[in-house]
Amino acid sequence: MADSMESGSGAPTQSLVLPLAGSLAFHATIGLSFTLVLLQAQALGGARAVGLVVGAPMFMMVGSSAFWGAMADRWRNRKRVVLLAIVLSSLLALPMPLAGTWGLIGLRVLQSFFRGGVVHLHTLFVELDAGARGAQLGRLQMTAGFGWGLGGLLGGLLVPASVYGSASPALHAAFLVNCALGIFAAAALLRLRERSLDVSPTEQLVLPGRDPGGGVPLPATGMLWRLAPLWVATVLLFVGYYFFLAFAPAFFTTLTGSTSRMGLVMLASGLVHGLVARWFGRLADRHPREKLLRLVSLAFVACMATYALNPHPLLVIAAFLPPIWMAFDVSATALVADRVPYRLRGRGVGVLNSCMFLGAGTGALLAGELHRSLPFTQVFGLGTLLALAGALVAAYATRSTVTPHD
Repeated sequence: MADSMESGSGAPTQSLVLPLAGSLAFHATIGLSFTLVLLQAQALGGARAVGLVVGAPMFMMVGSSAFWGAMADRWRNRKRVVLLAIVLSSLLALPMPLAGTWGLIGLRVLQSFFRGGVVHLHTLFVELDAGARGAQLGRLQMTAGFGWGLGGLLGGLLVPASVYGSASPALHAAFLVNCALGIFAAAALLRLRERSLDVSPTEQLVLPGRDPGGGVPLPATGMLWRLAPLWVATVLLFVGYYFFLAFAPAFFTTLTGSTSRMGLVMLASGLVHGLVARWFGRLADRHPREKLLRLVSLAFVACMATYALNPHPLLVIAAFLPPIWMAFDVSATALVADRVPYRLRGRGVGVLNSCMFLGAGTGALLAGELHRSLPFTQVFGLGTLLALAGALVAAYATRSTVTPHD
């Protein structure tokens, strides 16, 4: 459907070295701030503060991802949205060491409004080559993995566990590094050329009030509603997964005995993510996205069950290494891009990410409350059940491999 509108582009091949370096730097800011903010919140206000500092920003990203997707479609300029979002979200990291519990939560919520625009970096890469969407997303996810791991390691090395809870010089320096990495990322991504498409009148998307072919117009919401089971599955999977992930830095610090060892666990996870990403992207181009999505959904359940059973520290760490978020992101984003026309693709990817953030935010808030009275393993067990429900809905959502036509 949508690919027919994108074939035949005569744009010269562009070098992606600098844009990929920019993506790596930006994802390093995510891994670094994830570690810094969660451990600072744990020191300031305990489990409830961790739940709020993870969950509340995710709810902001539910709306901001869709909002910036609509803006990208309206402006027909994804890159402008991504650059603006990276710069402003990076600057908001600077005052975080000075904030108390509620100030930290407020800054993260405001930062997340702009970070909702960065998800459309995926939209830019998925449009570079309509015949190799998975491969392009795999390259992007490779930098995300290496960046996440590097950022997590920096967070473990730059700030010792004993100084969290105060505005220490080490914490100030770490957030300054975070901001500098973000500014570099924006500068490097300036070199990414957005793909422009010349769409003929007969290929244009039929919107309400415009019916050039004499057929029945299909509203934008109607096209996105076709994927409603995928949206539901995404929410359930990420609610369950964030019962664990919201507390991963604190959990692994306790499990390994220090923040530096926790940083090494984060680095190992990021390295596996980066090494596997390009291979998985090519796999997504060779095999049905629907089949991959079902397998990835089952992987969520398997990993959560391991955390709940907590058989041995090495087995728990091993369960953390598979990049299941990346695998879901690549297969689901490629599937949405296949099934949604070009002029709605920003909104389609935005809705997908909004569902991921809705699930993550809900999971973090619920886990924060449950951790006040239940041990880690019992909370992880409840998350496993929610992930299982998501896997069942994902199986229903991907029962057909036929791309719908307008």
